[in-house]
Amino acid sequence: MIIREKNLKLKLSDKDEPELKKLNAESDDLENMSEVRMYPANMPVEMVFSIELGDKLIGEFRFTRMRWFNRKSELSIILKKEFQGKGYGTLVMKKMIEFAFNKMNLYRLEAEVVEFNEISIKMIEKLGFKKEGVLRKAKYSNGRYYDILRYGLLKDEWER
Repeated sequence: MIIREKNLKLKLSDKDEPELKKLNAESDDLENMSEVRMYPANMPVEMVFSIELGDKLIGEFRFTRMRWFNRKSELSIILKKEFQGKGYGTLVMKKMIEFAFNKMNLYRLEAEVVEFNEISIKMIEKLGFKKEGVLRKAKYSNGRYYDILRYGLLKDEWER
């Protein structure tokens, strides 16, 4: 796919294209804008954990959008409906926040919650996350758009 405007050409490329890698490696300016490109090849940008109760899979937890130089990650949790509202989500979140700050040496955690998910909003705020902003009409569901609420938690806030 190619998009043209006057003498400008935007060409869909592979992220591992040699010329793009060279551009990122040689430019001090790009270094501050493209952190993921500076990672050694084996640095994860996502970690996925299954949540099991006994021998039954009940959900999933993820660290996503991991940025190692900035020491931050986004959190995501999904539980099967029959296991929601029983404290499992809060317990998992507490353990994974501790893991992130104490074992992974992260400094900042982020979370997004759709405006109608009141249970998750209460949980995330109870865990000390601060509302930092709103992504207006960023989630499309059931024929309409909803706001996504952005939250953040810093290591020193958690330790207090």
